[in-house]
Amino acid sequence: MTPEERRHNDITPQDLQAALISELAAETNDKKEFIGAHIPHLDLDYIDIETDNQYPIDFRHTTIEDGISAAHARFEERVDLRNSTVGGFHSPNCAFEDGLLASKTVFTDVVTLSDTDFNGDMIDFANATFEQSLTCEEITASVDVSFKNAEFNGCVSFDGALLTEQASTIDDNIIFDDAIFHDTASFKHTSFYYTSFQDVRFHDTASFKHATANGTIRLHGSRFHADVDFDELHCQEDISFSNVIFDGKASFRGVSISGGADVLADDLSLTNARFNDEATFERGTFGFTNAEGAEFNTCVNFRRSTFTDDVAFCDVTFANTADFDEVIFDGDVAFTDSTFNGDAVFRGAEFNGGTNYLESDAVFTDVIFNDVANFSDTNIVSIEFSKTEFQSTVDFTNAEITDTVIIQTPTFTDDSYLDFTDATIEEGTITQPKRGWGYFDFTRATIGDVSLTAADPADRRELLDYFRFCDTTFDAFDFSQHLEYLDRNDWILHRFVQPETEFSPALEFTPARIEKTYLKAKSSASAQSNLKAAGEFRVKRQQYAKRKFAQIATDSAEPIRTRIKNGLRTIENSFLELSCGYGLRLYRITAVFILFPLVAAILFAFGGPLFETGAGQTSLSQLVTDTGGGGTRILLLNIYFSYITFLTIGYGGIGPLGLGARFLAATLVYLNVILAGLFIYSLIKRSEI
Repeated sequence: MTPEERRHNDITPQDLQAALISELAAETNDKKEFIGAHIPHLDLDYIDIETDNQYPIDFRHTTIEDGISAAHARFEERVDLRNSTVGGFHSPNCAFEDGLLASKTVFTDVVTLSDTDFNGDMIDFANATFEQSLTCEEITASVDVSFKNAEFNGCVSFDGALLTEQASTIDDNIIFDDAIFHDTASFKHTSFYYTSFQDVRFHDTASFKHATANGTIRLHGSRFHADVDFDELHCQEDISFSNVIFDGKASFRGVSISGGADVLADDLSLTNARFNDEATFERGTFGFTNAEGAEFNTCVNFRRSTFTDDVAFCDVTFANTADFDEVIFDGDVAFTDSTFNGDAVFRGAEFNGGTNYLESDAVFTDVIFNDVANFSDTNIVSIEFSKTEFQSTVDFTNAEITDTVIIQTPTFTDDSYLDFTDATIEEGTITQPKRGWGYFDFTRATIGDVSLTAADPADRRELLDYFRFCDTTFDAFDFSQHLEYLDRNDWILHRFVQPETEFSPALEFTPARIEKTYLKAKSSASAQSNLKAAGEFRVKRQQYAKRKFAQIATDSAEPIRTRIKNGLRTIENSFLELSCGYGLRLYRITAVFILFPLVAAILFAFGGPLFETGAGQTSLSQLVTDTGGGGTRILLLNIYFSYITFLTIGYGGIGPLGLGARFLAATLVYLNVILAGLFIYSLIKRSEI
């Protein structure tokens, strides 16, 4: 009957209620069909419907104006509300033991299903419309659940819901595909199994905080128009955000995504996802991660997260700061064809690699760094920058590369400055490009078997000018690759062409620091039996030691004793440099050994009574005008006397007469011992080189 017919026949709503309940409870009823009925209100609180015939309770195409109330009720048979219009649905602590069908149903008032148990076949709200709020808090569903194409105009809450596995499930058993949430959606502490939110629209805030998933979650093609919160989400299988658009802030703090056993599938997929506001993945734990084609149009934060498997950030755009501070990469990581338009922060990160997915544990191929790239304090096994464009500073201070660093065919613009201060590099290759230079700072760094080269062979003539060595430790560094450069540039290792942009090295060049640099270079060259380089670096070390001593000696702030001691060291160092080039200049000590007595002979011959010897004295005018050769004879006798005295032969035919001559003769004997020793020392060193 229509409502008008009931009123005409004096049938009250109470009569209708009593008749309907009687029909539901009747054991002999073959069918419980109320298709197309118009019911003012359905009060089923605390009812227990259990009959032997197990026929579904069929309310299809019905209109229940004031809704259904079924608090603490129990339905052994399936309840079917498909294609109906229901004012509201209030059924907390209810039990649907054979499912609930409500596809294409319109709920015009509040729907409350909290603490309800669903069993049997499925819960079907596909294409349903909820005009007011929907509350499904702490429901338990061990059946398939479908809200496909559902439209939620009020706030929705599934907080604490337990959506568990069904044994017959082949694919997703919880489906929200193509649903529309116009108001807030909350899934806090919800437990999902295989769940699909594909092509869903969230027009207001959504929260999945502290949710868990024992099966795969798919959100392909969905869009979050407002903020979304996935904090502390724990997913035992895979989760996919491919082609998802986040217009509001997206928070994934403390997320744990373990991934499934299928190694071919991504544990976390962000492929072609677009983040139009801040995205935070701080302190998360992720398995195999694929972010190919993703766009982060503002800041993204992965700080202190852990990637337990391989990571692929290919063709990714980072429009603002990308923060990977203290991230642990336990698999290989690839940033290929990606662009960092803001700061790229990898400070304190660990690139452990080890899966052999890539040749290097961290690969940056065809990557563009438009702003600062920060790799300070990182711990890296091996890292490769191939065809990478650096447009600003690259910070590797305190980084430790335990295996290999490769920088090949890079592009440097705007005087790119790569700071390796206090870094350690075991081995690798750094190649300067054909056009432009990168400025590398190895202040206090430790570099091992690292090959420094240039793409253009002609650039090798000035190659080392763009590498700053100050207090650098050379551990197995091969200087033999740079002998041509060093020999051409007088073995100057510390020369550095500073970039035109702002440059603030950790240590300024001082004589003491330069001396220490050459000492370390000399020790490394000696360890590799490169005696030529070791010898030349020894000379440079002594030259800057002399400058250091002189600097201390002229410093009025130093104690007088210290100044005197360093002044004497300066004199000693200068003598060794002039006489034999610190033992490395054989030609110099040879010249000194041969010519020094000649200097003394000139004093003997032309120095006046103070330097007079038994050979007599003459003058330059006499030497020129004396046609009899007397002046020449005197000069030659004095030369003879000087050399036999220097060589300690001393036949006795000629002796010193003046006080200066006697002192000079003694000095000749003394210097013979010193210079002879230096000559032999230089001869040995020369033969070694």
